[in-house]
Amino acid sequence: MSEYEALAKTVIKRTLRIKPKENVIVETWNHGLPIASEFVYQLRAVGARPMLMVEDEDTFWRSVSTLPKNKLGHVGDHEWGAMARADAYIFITGPGDIRKIRELGIDKYNAAIGYNEEWYRRAKRYRIRGARIALGYVSAGRAAAYGFDLAAWRRMVLEASSVDPQTMARAGRTVQAAFSRKAHVELAAPNGTHFECELLGRKASLDVGVLTEDHLDRGENMVNIPAGEAYVCPGEKSGDGTIRFDRPVPYLGRWIKGPTFAFDGGRLAKWSAVEGEEFLRPSWEKAKGDKDRIAYLQVGLNPNARAGFLQDAIVAGNVYVAIGDNSESGGKNKTSFFLGSSITGATLTVNGKTIVEDGRIVA
Repeated sequence: MSEYEALAKTVIKRTLRIKPKENVIVETWNHGLPIASEFVYQLRAVGARPMLMVEDEDTFWRSVSTLPKNKLGHVGDHEWGAMARADAYIFITGPGDIRKIRELGIDKYNAAIGYNEEWYRRAKRYRIRGARIALGYVSAGRAAAYGFDLAAWRRMVLEASSVDPQTMARAGRTVQAAFSRKAHVELAAPNGTHFECELLGRKASLDVGVLTEDHLDRGENMVNIPAGEAYVCPGEKSGDGTIRFDRPVPYLGRWIKGPTFAFDGGRLAKWSAVEGEEFLRPSWEKAKGDKDRIAYLQVGLNPNARAGFLQDAIVAGNVYVAIGDNSESGGKNKTSFFLGSSITGATLTVNGKTIVEDGRIVA
C-alpha cells in the first residue's frame, strides 16, 4: 500500500467527486512524482481518464537562469486545449527548492509563471474542479531552507490532509455565518494586539477540502489539501489598532519574524518586523495601489494541523490577517503587494459575540 493511497482516494472521491470517464489532469514537479503516480493509479481505478504533466525542475531553473523573460511563461494552444476538455485538475505543488527564486531573481521567476492569471481565468470559465496538494511543498529543499524536520513535516501534512471535512465544517459554518454579516470585529491577544475592522456583509468563504457547485458558481474552483479555513474580505477602508503576530512569515526560503501591523483610520500606518524586514521592504516600496489596506480576515479550522511549518493559517483557532491584493477573492484591493501572518492564542469577536477565545474556536 502506498503511503499516498488514502490521500489520493480522499481527494478523488470526497474533494473532487471524480466520476467515471471524466478527464483529469495531474500536474507535478519531479519530487512529487511518487504522489502523482498514486493519483494516476487511483483515478484509473475509479474509471476516470488521467493525463500526467511533469515540470522538470532542472530544466525550469535552467530556463529561468539563461533565457530572456520574453521566452518564459508561455502556454501553447495544445495545453489550453487539454485544459478546455478537462473536468478536474490535481496539482502537486512545487518547485522543490524555493531558494532558487531569490538566487535567480523574483522578476525572472514571475516571468516564468506569467501564465498563472490566464490559467485561473480559464479554469473558472471551464468550471474545472481543482485541488492543490500541499504535500508537494514538503520537499528536502524547502525543509533545508526553513530548518524543518522533513519527516515530521511530512507526517503533519499527511495527518492534516486526512481530517474529515464534516469535522471542520461544523465549526466553520458558524464562523462563515458570522463573517458574512455586516458587523464590527475586534481582535485581541495578551501580546498587545488590539485591532478593529468592519465586515460589509460579503459572503465569507469556507474551505474544508470539498468542492461544491456553489463554490464553482462563485468562481472558487480550487481547494487546498490540507484544508481548513473560513475567510472573508473585510471592509477595505476599515481598520484601526495594532496586530502583533507571533507566527513568522515564510518568504523565499527565509523567515520574516515578529511582523506587526499598525492601522489608523482604515490604512496601514506602518508595518515592521523584528527580523527579515529587509527581504520584503523593497517590494513594499515599489508597490502601488492598495498595498496599505486590509485584504483578508481568516480563522483556521484544521485540528490536525500544527504550527511551526508552512501551514500556520489553517491551524484550528489561529487567526490570520493580510494586507494588499484581494481581487482574486472578490475584494476591491488591487496591488502587487501582499503580506499576511497568523496569531495564536487570540480572541476574536464579531458584534460582541466571541468566535475564537484564547486560540480556541468557541462558535
